[in-house]
Amino acid sequence: MTKQRYHRVLRKKLRKPSAGATSPAPRRWWRFGLSEGSLKKSKLLVGLLVAIVALVSGFLTLLKIYASDEATFKMYADRAVAWHYKTNLWNGYFSNWFEGIVNMEELNLSESSMTLALQAAGNTIDGGMSEKQLCGIFPPQDFKLVRGTISHFGNSAEIQIYEFVGGRTKVFAEFTLHHDGLVLEVTPKKNSRWLGKDTVRLLQHPESTIDTGFKAMEGACKDEIAEHRKRQKEVFDRMVEKGAIKRRGPSDEPAKRASDQGK
Repeated sequence: MTKQRYHRVLRKKLRKPSAGATSPAPRRWWRFGLSEGSLKKSKLLVGLLVAIVALVSGFLTLLKIYASDEATFKMYADRAVAWHYKTNLWNGYFSNWFEGIVNMEELNLSESSMTLALQAAGNTIDGGMSEKQLCGIFPPQDFKLVRGTISHFGNSAEIQIYEFVGGRTKVFAEFTLHHDGLVLEVTPKKNSRWLGKDTVRLLQHPESTIDTGFKAMEGACKDEIAEHRKRQKEVFDRMVEKGAIKRRGPSDEPAKRASDQGK
């Protein structure tokens, strides 16, 4: 009986493919072998170079305009500054009422005696403010002076209300201004809460100027000015009665002129 031979077949060990063997080759861009990260850096560098070239070119163009025509250069420079600070929004007369505005109720204007006459040049503001509480400050006048600076892009400003007293600048109040369309919001700072804490909303009058604003302010403090003049007259009359000063009448003027001519 034939003996069958059995052969043992060895199993081959299956190896798991390594990660490096199966990972795809890094993607390359174009034929230069640039990776995606290198491409982004290259784009950023090119963008910076283009920006620098544009700035240098613009600067040289401005210098050329300035050298050839200084007036034209100043005109373009003023336009750029006016655009940046939104000069037109800060010029004119501001109050809580204007005839002809059909949606006055929607503007939510304040019930206030405050008015402003402003004029902007570059990032500075000048003008005047009229307000009943300011009328009580000696000496009483229809308005107090305004000065201030406009923030970048022209959406807000900081102003001071001042007057010259005894040869010195006296600041009475400070405000923050902010534009809400055609409405100007005037907010007192912490050191000026004696004028109130609420924000006052005023409307910019269409096509108004600082001159029309000052004209509209005439007579705002007429009662306080009249009372002040009355007190001055009373003090003067008492001093005349005491003989401290002499009242000058119309008859004194010819005599004084004659004596001056004789000298």
